[in-house]
Amino acid sequence: MATPSSSRSLCYAEAAIAKKNGDINEEEYCHHLLKHLTGETHEHDIEYATKDDYRLRRWDPFGYSVQCVSKEMERVEDASQFEEIFKAYRTGTAEDVIAQHDKLDEKHARYARRLLAMRALLDRRADVLRFCLGRGGFEYDDKFREESYSVGDPETRAVLEESEFRRLHPRKQPPWVAFDVGGASPVDW
Repeated sequence: MATPSSSRSLCYAEAAIAKKNGDINEEEYCHHLLKHLTGETHEHDIEYATKDDYRLRRWDPFGYSVQCVSKEMERVEDASQFEEIFKAYRTGTAEDVIAQHDKLDEKHARYARRLLAMRALLDRRADVLRFCLGRGGFEYDDKFREESYSVGDPETRAVLEESEFRRLHPRKQPPWVAFDVGGASPVDW
């Protein structure tokens, strides 16, 4: 699906908008985002090089995760290994994803797991999320924690609840629970 907008490199926000509008497909979207792991930048990227892009965080959590990783991770010469992992994610099984993941050295693999975990959480892909959380070794950023609290899918929720992640970051209880359950002054509804 080659379009004029996909023939040039897109920044995070442009890629998210192009995907939403149907101008690029999921593979092209991943290509544009993951290209940033090589150190590629755009004028808009430079504006957010040292601060969070809260618009991206809200409207494209996966793009936001790639942006965060690109600031932290040692640059790669070629992002094709990351692209292969996400191609396996889109078209294959969890075993295919693991096989592609295991081709990376650990200094990059932990970042791949972080990105995969966010993508799997957003897509409610429990099998891939289980792999990522089982191997661990990556930072659970605020956006990942925020997304984890909103999971309604029973299988994905079970993976989260059984993981070390949930022991480190327990599910927040709504404020009214303190009153419903009791406390110093329980309320009899």
